[in-house]
Amino acid sequence: MTPRRKAAHKAALLARVNNPDPEAVPRCAIFGCGRPTQAGGTKGLSPTHCRYHVQYKNRHGSFWKGTYSASELRPYRRAAESFIRAHGGDFLIANAIAKLGSLLAHAGPNERVVDVIHSKSPERKARAALARMRTKKVPPERLLAIDLAVSACVHEDPIRGGGDEYRLVQIAKAAHRQASGYHAVYGPGSRYDRYPRSSGRALRVLGEMLDQCCDGVAAHHLSAILKLKVARYGKREQVVRGGKI
Repeated sequence: MTPRRKAAHKAALLARVNNPDPEAVPRCAIFGCGRPTQAGGTKGLSPTHCRYHVQYKNRHGSFWKGTYSASELRPYRRAAESFIRAHGGDFLIANAIAKLGSLLAHAGPNERVVDVIHSKSPERKARAALARMRTKKVPPERLLAIDLAVSACVHEDPIRGGGDEYRLVQIAKAAHRQASGYHAVYGPGSRYDRYPRSSGRALRVLGEMLDQCCDGVAAHHLSAILKLKVARYGKREQVVRGGKI
C-alpha cells in the first residue's frame, strides 16, 4: 500500500470511528448493560457492543466471561502434566514438545517491553512474549500442559466464552504469566522492570501460535486428560452468585 493510499485509508477509518453509524444497534447487546454501542453513540466501530465490553473482550477473549484464575486451571494443569510425563514416548506429545521448543528458539531476540509495547504488530508482540519465556527458561512441556489444561477447562465449563477465540486468549494469558515482564539489572540499586498489558490482538496471535503446535495432542488425548482430572479432583463446579451450578 502506497503512503497516499495508507493516509486515505486512515482518514476513512477515523471518519467511521468519530461519526455515529445510523444502522448500529443503539444499546449494547450484553444483557443488563444499557450503554450505547460504540458505532451508535460513542467513538468506536462496534455496532453491537459498548466501549466497556469491547475492551473486556480485548482483555479476556469474551464479551461476558472473565479470565480463568490460576486456581481454576490448577487441577487441569496437574492432570495434563501427569499425562505428559506418563506418555512422553507418544509421537504426538513428542512432536508437540519439539514444535514448541522450535517456536521458542526462533522467537527472536529478547526485547525490552518498551520497545514493542507501542506501534508494533501483534505478531511482533507475540514473538517478544515467546522470547521472554525462552530467556526465563520456560520448558516447552509446561506450555503444552497449559494448552491442554485450558482446552480441558473450557470443554468441561458449562458457561463457555463464545467461539474459539476465548480458548486461544486464555491459553495466551496463562502462558504470558510464565514470563510477563522484562527485567534488567544495571548495577547495585539500579534496575529496569516493565510489564506489558495482557490484552489486545497479540494475545489471540500468541494463543494461535501455541495451539497450532499442540493441536494433535488435544485432538487425540483431551478426553483421557479430562478423565484423569475428574478421577483425581472431581467434576468442575461452576460458581455463580448465590451458589453453585
